[in-house]
Amino acid sequence: MILLTVVAVLVVAVVIAAPWRDVPPDLAVEDLPEELRSVSVDFGIVIDPGTDWAAIDARLDEAGVTAVDLNAGRVEFTAFDWPAHPDAAAESGADHLARASRALRESADGSARPVGLIVDAYVPAWIAENPSLAGTSAEGVRSQYLPSAHQLARGEVGERLVQYVAALGERYDPSQIAVTELFLSGFHFGEEDLALFQEMTGAVDWPRDADGTIAESDPALGAWTSQVIADLLARMRAALDDVRDGAGAHIALAVDVRVNWTDPALGDPSSGQDYTVLLEAADRLVLWAYLYAQRPPAEIEEVTAALEDAGFDMSRFTVSVGLWSGRASAEDGGSEESIPAETLQEAVGLAATNGITSVNVSPLSLMTDEDWQALATVWGSRATPTS
Repeated sequence: MILLTVVAVLVVAVVIAAPWRDVPPDLAVEDLPEELRSVSVDFGIVIDPGTDWAAIDARLDEAGVTAVDLNAGRVEFTAFDWPAHPDAAAESGADHLARASRALRESADGSARPVGLIVDAYVPAWIAENPSLAGTSAEGVRSQYLPSAHQLARGEVGERLVQYVAALGERYDPSQIAVTELFLSGFHFGEEDLALFQEMTGAVDWPRDADGTIAESDPALGAWTSQVIADLLARMRAALDDVRDGAGAHIALAVDVRVNWTDPALGDPSSGQDYTVLLEAADRLVLWAYLYAQRPPAEIEEVTAALEDAGFDMSRFTVSVGLWSGRASAEDGGSEESIPAETLQEAVGLAATNGITSVNVSPLSLMTDEDWQALATVWGSRATPTS
């Protein structure tokens, strides 16, 4: 009787601890679905020990979601114990990515659901600790979130971003790693940035207007900042190619980009996001088709049409429909409101046009019951994208 009691206690302890949940599962998927219909899961949900992953998995199945993207955090705040920087862990001893991916990697019909990871390039805590890492505006103001161009190209921040992408590829073997918040928009005018600009372009000084102020909209700056980001992405791509004895070459490298609603094919050089330049290094661009409260969904189809007309390979784009409305809810303590479910439904349908086969909805935290039903209406019934 004593022996049985001890065994029972051990079994209960193992079940409660469930250590296998923290062992990264093999996420490699040999054959991706013809249509990637993904939802992005916020970092806060990923690291919340109270997250009901079974309920989220059921939601994904009901809505016809064929892929999921988990936010892995920042180099300064990670969703697992990163051996190179253990102090960055959100919760020491817990691998939240392993738990989430284990729960979501398979659809109800037994088919593999590709799991991608998202890396946030912001470094606010690191900048607060060491302000010299921050990007500087033309007026000399330091950014709270963005590192300098020099840091991305030659400094610790860029190197650690590369290391983090490689660590994720090695540990999880995801279908894709997407880098978000990787911008050079207005905070790349420090002294070290100027030296980098001179080195890369051969220029003597920043381009300037007649009154001597920096000409921030000069095309030379957009070309330069886009190349800085492309070079960083190329380093990430090379690092992924080396993980798992070369097997990491199958992991797609993506980068989130802003949409130029006026001239979509141009991209957004003012943010360092000339699409043509970035596609020389990244496998995929994730277009922020964020409507907020004022932009009609029909403009999304205009963007995909313009990109196709410009001759882009449309298989290398994901159109991400953002749920943010840009308005706060008075009934919910001032938290962010989401766009109406009918707007989401229309936007998701129009995103899969002109050769786009990868559509994303972000973020999970703003999804309402009506939003899930809207996705099910579009994704649960259509087998092929609208052309």
